[in-house]
Amino acid sequence: MALEGLSGLIKGLEDQDSWQAQRQFRLVVQHWPKSVGFAVARQTRPIAIQRSTLYVATATAVWAQTLAYERLKILRKLNRHQRQPIKNIRFSTAQWAQRDRPQEPTANAHQHPSYIGMQTDDLQQSSQSKEKVPQTPAEAFDRWSTTMQNMQRSQPLCPRCRCYCPQGELDRWSVCSLCAAKSWNK
Repeated sequence: MALEGLSGLIKGLEDQDSWQAQRQFRLVVQHWPKSVGFAVARQTRPIAIQRSTLYVATATAVWAQTLAYERLKILRKLNRHQRQPIKNIRFSTAQWAQRDRPQEPTANAHQHPSYIGMQTDDLQQSSQSKEKVPQTPAEAFDRWSTTMQNMQRSQPLCPRCRCYCPQGELDRWSVCSLCAAKSWNK
């Protein structure tokens, strides 16, 4: 058995079907400056490929809008180097600021009802009361259900079913989303 170089090992891994997405993204990153030009490449950065759509971070919204008009031309150039063609490109400034930082959840993710991690006020309380971080799914569910109950207490009631609902639903439909959906089915 002969020893193989690192590039040979990586190529062997990438030839496996399970590594198709990584190979495709690596090829995009490799050919990105040639496909868009070096001046544009300094203002953009490919982020990911999901469902045959390439997501690209841009330095400004103007770059995102300008490149959106040029996306078909960019796609043709990129797809010359791809085994599976990329079908669309989405440009956004959303992840440009996260240039060298590892991805971490945004503040909005912490406010989502399904988020079970420690929030800042939870961290302050746990440091004072020595409350532990949930270790099991049951503990995480208990924390989540308590958070949901506390959050619901501050929400208004639906005028039709008298259940708690987010203010946005009342602003949009004058009732909760369940009551609105029921009325659409009639």
